[in-house]
Amino acid sequence: MAPAGRRASLGRGARERILTAAAELFARQGFNATGVNDLHRVARVSKRTLYQHFESKDDLIIAYIAEYGRTGPTGALLGREDLTPRTRLLELFTALADPATTVPDPLLAAAAEFPTRGNRVHEAVREQAQQFTQRLTALARAAQAPEPERTARRLVTLYDGACSRMLIDDVATVVADAYAMATVILREAID
Repeated sequence: MAPAGRRASLGRGARERILTAAAELFARQGFNATGVNDLHRVARVSKRTLYQHFESKDDLIIAYIAEYGRTGPTGALLGREDLTPRTRLLELFTALADPATTVPDPLLAAAAEFPTRGNRVHEAVREQAQQFTQRLTALARAAQAPEPERTARRLVTLYDGACSRMLIDDVATVVADAYAMATVILREAID
């Protein structure tokens, strides 16, 4: 049994540790293959604590997806006020080469593992995907694209395709091709 001081310190920040463990395990093993036993062991929390924070594994997956949307590489990049809207849209594709970028994209992985419309996880993925498209639409509008929704849809399709392609092709080549295509989309839309 852990000393009282150690037990108390493990109780603090349990939610964050659970989400961190989930991110690690979901990326490595997938959503369905990751069990509650894995999650509580890696997060260093009891199953009871895990279920106090998340009533079910689906609730944990949904919370992870929402957190990724807010704080993941794309969320952080799109929120950078020091870059022009156009630059943020292009940097989205450059960022794919960053090793910190999760491949496969957790939203695409969750959509593949939970393909049934109406499933709570699938609907959470759809919501995050819509928010991503809305953020790109807002940036395209700020960059003065006459058809910001169309521009955003094209960039999202390109981004998702690049994320998928990175699983089977040379990352540097995929990133270079995606960046070049994004440049063309933005040139046609804005210039």
